[in-house]
Amino acid sequence: MTNQEYEILALNDKIGHYIRIRSLNKAKHFAVYRTFTKRFPNGKEVNADISEEIQDILVKSIKEKGITEGFILKFDENDNYSNFDEEKINPDEIRHISGNSEKSFTSTGAKLNAHWPIFHKLNETGFGSIIRATLTLHQVCSSRCQFCSTINRNKKDSTTFEETKEFIEKLYFDQAEYNKKYFSKYNDQYKKLTGSDIRLKGLILSGGGQPNLWPHFEKLVNWLSSLDIDIGLITNGFPKNIDDKIYDKFKWIRLSITPEDASPHYIDKKFNLQRIPQNIIDNKKTFFGLSYVYGPWTNDDILKRLSLSINKWNLDYIRMLTDCNLTRNEQLKSHNVLAEKLYKLSLIDKFGNNNGKIFHQLKFHGTEKEAEELWSEGKCYLQTYNVFWDTTGHETNGKSFCYPCDSVTVLAEENTRQQSKRGFDGNIWGTVTNDKVELLYKEKWKKFFDPRKHCSACLFMKNNKVVKDLTASSIQKLKQIKIDKDLEHINFP
Repeated sequence: MTNQEYEILALNDKIGHYIRIRSLNKAKHFAVYRTFTKRFPNGKEVNADISEEIQDILVKSIKEKGITEGFILKFDENDNYSNFDEEKINPDEIRHISGNSEKSFTSTGAKLNAHWPIFHKLNETGFGSIIRATLTLHQVCSSRCQFCSTINRNKKDSTTFEETKEFIEKLYFDQAEYNKKYFSKYNDQYKKLTGSDIRLKGLILSGGGQPNLWPHFEKLVNWLSSLDIDIGLITNGFPKNIDDKIYDKFKWIRLSITPEDASPHYIDKKFNLQRIPQNIIDNKKTFFGLSYVYGPWTNDDILKRLSLSINKWNLDYIRMLTDCNLTRNEQLKSHNVLAEKLYKLSLIDKFGNNNGKIFHQLKFHGTEKEAEELWSEGKCYLQTYNVFWDTTGHETNGKSFCYPCDSVTVLAEENTRQQSKRGFDGNIWGTVTNDKVELLYKEKWKKFFDPRKHCSACLFMKNNKVVKDLTASSIQKLKQIKIDKDLEHINFP
């Protein structure tokens, strides 16, 4: 059975019944789903194994609602498959407080105050300043996560070391010289505040799961470590063929914990039995945290083992959030269930404050009304300070697009019922290609696409709003900003 983009198969093996969903693009990546969510009229949710009886219902649901929401089925009080009406949920109803951990270890907009001179520059000149960048490097990943945001990727789309180095040099060396020459007033302000010229301050190596599988990973990190730049790493695991000492060069490392049947790194399919380099555990200078996406694959045992891993791996934090491929209301319902589970396990208090190093990131899609109010000029604010270079299309074109953020692949538009693309499309959200990244600071801020039309489900409405407010502020007000000294990762706003 197929729809426009995916092959959907109901299968079984010695473990049990499952649904396999395969992308129909060139690489044909796939994921295996053995669990689904049962929702009851009182809002309670139970994650259950897929049975033979439920397979056909799930296939029909997936075709109707997509490969994320299709795995949420409704049941009545007698545990019979049903289809009842539900009320929408308000974010304020969810047990949650945004604390220091969420503000430090995620992008909420709270750290933008620490870079206010670049927004003063934007206000008076119209020119942006790229201080943060994320690179995918390639599209190779050994995991098969059900919530994968780039399942439609092509594993042959990869960049070279030389292309990557040139990209970074333009943002680091060339941008600093450009600002010293043409925007000395704002560059001096920034240098007084931060100690450096206006240039790239934070760089994240991310990707289709595992940037440390890229052939030039160690060479790039060794070169980056010679620069005055904070380096972050987002990965699904730690390959044995990589010298573990390379990880000492990172400001922070975030390990994504996948569904336990999706990763080849997990011994006996237990995330807590995977190999973690000892120097990462022992390194007091590198922040080490986990990211976990809640979904049908989650049970209380996993949540308890996550909590136990804090001391075992000497973690600085565990970020927990829901599947961003869900549309806004479904995402909020999932957040509500997650918050209550964390409260029941005493991992957060009754208000939603984290009691320890586990925190709940309340990240959810925006609305069409918010988009119209926020982007009155139809221009994304993120592109004025942030760039995400994804290598999609690189094999064919020899270059690939940059984007204002990394979350355009999961934009599930509730107002149009558009499913998330689970892949990058430069013709929709692209700004410049990687070989012309300097145009993001050498040309005035302009509209590459209209976010009101293409991003009404934006996950970074708060960040956009902070930039909008900072850009509109007077110099007197900006100089009165008090930088929160307790926030970490200031160079990754």
